[in-house]
Parts: sequence; C-alpha cells; structure tokens
Amino acid sequence: MPRLPARPFPRLLPRLLDLVLPLECAACGRPGAAWCRRCARALARCRLAPEVARVRPDPIPAGLPPSHAWGSYSGPLRAAIRAWKDGGRRDLDVGLARLLGVAIDRAARDAGWPVGGALLVVPIPSSTRADRSRGDRPLVRVVGRAVAGIGDGTMTAGGGPSGATHRLEGPLVALRHSRTVADQAGLGALARLVNLQSAMEVRGSAAHRVRGRRCLLVDDVMTTGSTLAEGARALHDAGAADVHAAVIAATPRLPPAFPQPTRRSTVIERAPVPGTASSGRP
Repeated sequence: MPRLPARPFPRLLPRLLDLVLPLECAACGRPGAAWCRRCARALARCRLAPEVARVRPDPIPAGLPPSHAWGSYSGPLRAAIRAWKDGGRRDLDVGLARLLGVAIDRAARDAGWPVGGALLVVPIPSSTRADRSRGDRPLVRVVGRAVAGIGDGTMTAGGGPSGATHRLEGPLVALRHSRTVADQAGLGALARLVNLQSAMEVRGSAAHRVRGRRCLLVDDVMTTGSTLAEGARALHDAGAADVHAAVIAATPRLPPAFPQPTRRSTVIERAPVPGTASSGRP
C-alpha cells in the first residue's frame, strides 16, 4: 500500500481557508496576503529609523514617563493597528509583537537601569466596554508575544556591551480603571487628560509585585500621552521604583516652534541603537 505524505493538512489548511475566507492585506485590503508587497515597503517608511526613537507629544502631560515608539501612527501602520485592535485581525499579532519588542528593547537600553536586573512589563488596560466588544484583550496577548520573543533570544532587552540583558517579567495585568472612562478616540488633548485623571489604580492582588520594581509600561499607540501619564502615576502611587514606556506607534504631532511638514508629527529625540540587528518587520 502506498504511503501517504506525512501531515498534509498543515500545508493544505491555509490554502483551503483562503478559498473560503480570502486573506486581505491589513493595510489596503488587497487580497492574497496579510501584507501586500507595496504596503510592506510603506510600513518600513513608517519606522522612526534607523533608530527607534524616544517620542514626546506637544504639549507634554505632567508625569509622562520617558517613552519610545517603533514608528509613526500613520499610513499602513495605522491601518494595521486599527484592523488588529478593532477589526479582529488577530493574524497580525506576531508582526506587531516584533515591532513592540524592538521598542521595549530600546526603552530598556535608554532607561539606565542596571543590566541584568528584572523589569516588570505592564500593559495599559482597555476599558471594560472595549474588552466586552472585542471579546478579548489584544494588547495583553501581543505584549506576551513580545516578551516571549525577547525571552527566547529572538531579540534582546537592553543588552549591554557584555551581552547581558535585562530579564523581563510579564505581562502583568496590574492596572485597572477605578471608575468609568469614555472612549479616548475622538477626544482632544485636554478632554483626554480630564477623562483619565485619577482613573487608574493598581489591582490589590498585584500591589506587592509592583512595589519597589522598575516597570515598563506598554501600549499600542501614544496620542497625547495622557494614558501613559496616568498609568505611570498609578504605578508610582503603588510604590514602583521607576517607570518607562514603550509603544508600537506614536501619533504625529509637532509644536509650533518646529518647522511645519505637510502634517503634524511627533517630536523625536533620536539616538543610535548600539548593536541592534532587529529588522522590525512583521
């Protein structure tokens, strides 16, 4: 009797699913791949490259921790994040986790924390309404993939000249909303600040893990910085020793004192990344 090929289904299943539910580019909707070639090239141009950059909004909200972003929240990166977060495109988890991992790595490098120490990775919480409508917590899952990628050697976490790295712990879902908050989308800078003022707290079950620790606060997008500032305040109030932040993308904004491009862009403080080999591509 002729032998059948070993495990044919892992190769055939994606093709069969593609016939029933054709895969579309997350950025432009072109059928055939999660990322079409044109959008993949455009995504590379979204990167704050060749350096992952420290970013700050204008105006800077009080208490904003030092923050790093992989890229600009524009073009295909913006379309992909929106499709992933609210459009159910969970097939983008791996690619976005790689981008976030690069930002986490840079934040750990620039924090000035002793190499070899443990860092606690804390994702920003979504509102209860958002969690209910999405049916899951996409940010927590992507942060978990990013931390796992760093842990298995796919990338480093602030490695020093000797090759030593920080040890990442998490994601720890330490933060929660202490009161009802409105959806931040569509709110201006002042409205966002008021909406989130004293709106977060550290869960009682997580307080002992936060106290005295160096924390990396993580979100998908930084717009006005009010969300990261409020998360950092809650961590500091719970006794965190220090807080830095990393995001996948930062919304373009620029203060009036800077030359005006065709659209407002994030204020960027670039510094070369020593020894980085991460491509940052999904």
